[in-house]
Amino acid sequence: MNNTLAPKLSPGAQPSALDIFRARAEARAILYAAGEFDLLDAVDGLQQAAEASGLIDNIGQDAVQQIMAECFGGVR
Repeated sequence: MNNTLAPKLSPGAQPSALDIFRARAEARAILYAAGEFDLLDAVDGLQQAAEASGLIDNIGQDAVQQIMAECFGGVR
């Protein structure tokens, strides 16, 4: 898992949908590892967020799943 939850931004810059999704995936992976989510609930919420933000349209489903796999693979 990437150890940078917050994207590197200059002051006043807005994070991209990708930055937000990656941070959210990392946070959910940590919560899953702590037993706060089961795996299905954790990734379903991320999938819904990716759809709602338009991220799937921008980077594709495979890329979204790769991000989730990277984040959750680091906590298993």
